[in-house]
Amino acid sequence: MDTTVLLVRHGQTNSNVTGFYMGWSDEDLDEVGYAQVRRLSSRLARLPITSIYASPLRRVYTTATVLAESHKLKPEVLDDLIEIQLGDWQGLHMDEIKLRWPGLWQQWRTDPSGVTIPNGESVSKVTERAIRALRSIVGASRGKQTVIVTHDIIVKMLVAHVLRVSTSIYRQFDIANASLSVVRISDSRSRLVALNDTSHLGG
Repeated sequence: MDTTVLLVRHGQTNSNVTGFYMGWSDEDLDEVGYAQVRRLSSRLARLPITSIYASPLRRVYTTATVLAESHKLKPEVLDDLIEIQLGDWQGLHMDEIKLRWPGLWQQWRTDPSGVTIPNGESVSKVTERAIRALRSIVGASRGKQTVIVTHDIIVKMLVAHVLRVSTSIYRQFDIANASLSVVRISDSRSRLVALNDTSHLGG
């Protein structure tokens, strides 16, 4: 029996628009973000979702809570789903990061798979914990539909894992705010059946 995992990125925040790297800050959704999440919630309302997992950060937990309402569920927080630890980049604008760490910034913008952020986390470490979270969730949700609400980097690392490709694919596709990607798992076989679907947002 198939297990279906719906991968959702949180709704839009102010820093997503302004270019600040907020990392582990507890930023909430902005007005657009709330509207995005309500539309996604309407789309998912009729699906037989049995569980919802979320990063502990406010923007994600808020998104997960809205999605959970129609299913009468409470999101379960998993620390492994949290955003990358940004270290010295936390709270900085992308222009400042580019100025202070030009070589690392170039690598980050082209192929971040080998990057370790100064006093922060490596992309490989994020990948390890993202896969660990997925395996735990699938193990608890066999034959059911479950939702993982998390961050751009976590969704991308899980997509690369399912496709069995290098995480250097990171910059080759987008994961938009409030987007839906779908993974279907049967025994040991995983298939990506939808990627970055934003049809519920219109436009």
